[in-house]
Amino acid sequence: MPFVAAQETAPTADGKPMPLVHDEALAKRVRGVDRALGLGLLAALGLLVTGWTWPMMTVSRFVWLQDEVSLLNATRALYAQGDWLLFGVLAVFAFLFPAAKLLAALWVFHRVDATRNGLERALDGLDLLGRWSMLDVFVAALLVVAVQASLVSEVTLHAGLYLFTAAVVLSIAATQRLRALARRARGTADA
Repeated sequence: MPFVAAQETAPTADGKPMPLVHDEALAKRVRGVDRALGLGLLAALGLLVTGWTWPMMTVSRFVWLQDEVSLLNATRALYAQGDWLLFGVLAVFAFLFPAAKLLAALWVFHRVDATRNGLERALDGLDLLGRWSMLDVFVAALLVVAVQASLVSEVTLHAGLYLFTAAVVLSIAATQRLRALARRARGTADA
């Protein structure tokens, strides 16, 4: 018996299953520059991961003591110090939610049927993820680093900070464009 992939479904008002994944995904319906939206989402994901791992700043105390700080290293240090609350906040809001938001946006763009009600539910979930990710936690992470640095410290910013910021901005722009394309697709499907 050949392998048949299970199709994702959701119940309709009359109780019949409705496929969520369909050939009418936004990626197949867009034209022009909007075709690059998927690449933009992938680029945001790449910038995000790079921003996590590259140094965001160097904290210099006195002349000879320097610490390069990346978001990943800061999170590891909080874990090692047993600072569970701050570790949890950074792990969930700076890593889990932003990555989940971008992966969900890619799924919506490439897999969700643009002509069905499942698209609105998927976009609502994407909006919820977006509200809990990136910018506010980025500010909180910088605040944690600033508070833990002593008054005799000098901070030098590095590429990781700018890459993470670029990931935030690109993610916001791409998901806003995804929402606009979805509204347009829903308008033509209803007509």
